[in-house]
Amino acid sequence: MPTSAEPAIAPSRHPIQIALACDKAFNFYYADNLDLLRQMGAVLIPWSPLNDSTLPRETQGLYFGGGFPEQFAQTLVKNLPARDAVRKAIQAGMPTYAECGGLMYLSQQLADFTGKTFPMVGVLPTSTVMAPRLTLGYRQAIALRDSPLLPAGTSVWGHEFHRSRLTTAPVAPLWRTRGFDADPTASASEGWQLHQLHASYVHLHWGDRPEIPQRFLQHCAAWQR
Repeated sequence: MPTSAEPAIAPSRHPIQIALACDKAFNFYYADNLDLLRQMGAVLIPWSPLNDSTLPRETQGLYFGGGFPEQFAQTLVKNLPARDAVRKAIQAGMPTYAECGGLMYLSQQLADFTGKTFPMVGVLPTSTVMAPRLTLGYRQAIALRDSPLLPAGTSVWGHEFHRSRLTTAPVAPLWRTRGFDADPTASASEGWQLHQLHASYVHLHWGDRPEIPQRFLQHCAAWQR
């Protein structure tokens, strides 16, 4: 939580337009996260990576939640204009938050449970492979790098819930993580930060950390300027 010495969380002076991926493939969001963004001056514009060919006009930031892109990979791959628009926006430095299903969508390609592969956005230098093993649990995550959400050194808690894995580990990972009941000396590295993209399997709830959406919106406003 912010200390008494920290500035109050104030709404942005100007509405900041965030394109929110929202369809059958991407639909896991904490309502508190979305409420905080709105309270801080964000306008959340739902759009569909499945059906829309372009990003909403005047988009200043991208938010990809969790979901099941593997179940809709055939449709996602056919929407090449949307994949191109997302890739170009991220490469141009648009602040982007992608968790779990969103991370999978931004990888090079996705292999479904049958082994069939589908090209994805291609921003991340890794691919996604579906696997029978479920990865599930609470995680303590310590940021190893600055991102549009958190400065390096910040410790947060989140959770993982996925049946996929990445083929290539990040050279400079975003997080050092450990499980809730894990040996404190045992840790793993996870997550990607490049351009102004924060991509991770870890779902974050911002309810007691309003500085996270505030920082994200500050990056979005600065990018627009």
